[in-house]
Amino acid sequence: MNEVAEGIELREEALDLLEEKRHEWIVKARKYAFNLLRCRKLDQSNPVVTSDDLWALCPPPSEINPKVMGAVFRKTAGFKPLGYVPSKRKQAHARPIREWTFA
Repeated sequence: MNEVAEGIELREEALDLLEEKRHEWIVKARKYAFNLLRCRKLDQSNPVVTSDDLWALCPPPSEINPKVMGAVFRKTAGFKPLGYVPSKRKQAHARPIREWTFA
């Protein structure tokens, strides 16, 4: 196995563990994300959602590591990655964040 494949495998294992430990919040956050996408679909032909949207609507509880956002937007959960945009949250220092739509 090459290093890229190993990295992907390690990422998926970490996301599986996050999903197992924080399942309740992740399910709630996904519902918010899908509902937002449905609402935006009425106004846009290609609706998108970002982690910034979830921070505004359904932020992770303080005891949960913010990296949990990666477990929310999994392809296996029905999301499709698009491009990147700068985060609007000042705490994120305008770092690139992924835009997501329906798979």
